[in-house]
Amino acid sequence: MPPSPQQPVGIFDSGIGGLTVLDAIRQILPHEDYIYLGDTARVPYGNRTPQTIIRYATSCARQLVARNVKTIVIACNTASAHAIDALRQTFDIPVLGVITPASQLATHTTHSGHIGVIGTRATIQSHSYERAIQTINPNTHVHSLPCPLFVPLVEEGWANSQVAQLVVQQYMEQLFNNTYEHADLIDTLILGCTHYPVLKPLIHDVLTSMHKHVALCDSGTATANQLKQQLFTSHLLNPQTSTGNANYLVTDDPELFTAIGKSFMKSPPDTATHIDIS
Repeated sequence: MPPSPQQPVGIFDSGIGGLTVLDAIRQILPHEDYIYLGDTARVPYGNRTPQTIIRYATSCARQLVARNVKTIVIACNTASAHAIDALRQTFDIPVLGVITPASQLATHTTHSGHIGVIGTRATIQSHSYERAIQTINPNTHVHSLPCPLFVPLVEEGWANSQVAQLVVQQYMEQLFNNTYEHADLIDTLILGCTHYPVLKPLIHDVLTSMHKHVALCDSGTATANQLKQQLFTSHLLNPQTSTGNANYLVTDDPELFTAIGKSFMKSPPDTATHIDIS
């Protein structure tokens, strides 16, 4: 049977970072119901092989499909980079990733034609942002840098610490001064990991101290707008006028998930349900 407007939207991530995407989506689509799955038992995806990432993403999507969702959002840059084609071939409902929306936003934002991308090693090594941006505008130059220390800093609750400031400073200096020729022309920076919006104020302050005027693009709002358009075009917008519900599933330690989740959302999850998808 085709999906109906009353069915929930399914969202999954390798862990907790996708809550920043859900938060942005709920602000733009407040009347939808949501099921969020955080694969906390197998996080991080960023250090896995593409084959393993596809297998993990497929098992997460299958859990959501079994719960009768009308569409799936891959709220994970690494899974979007490696698994979106496989999921679209496997399941009959629409599957939306975070890379294309963020790439479109950045391409429309840049004036210099030089876009920076920071993310996990797996996301950067996949070159998915380069391909997406080049498809939109072949004349755009992409400067990429993996920033693997950002995720543990956020999950430890150190986003506002002196340690985080030093790490951000080091990465930004590497990106703008050492990584690429003409990197000094970057005027738009994609935060290519769903954890990174938590560090957005600090990244902005560090770039300002370096006298860099750079627009910061994360995937949350861009993905939310694309999801809204997709649901509207497919006549799948939920007609209810009350605020929708969000249910949270995790594959390990619900209490830790809810505790850390407070850093990621304006209305963080109060409870989460453990499921076993091994």
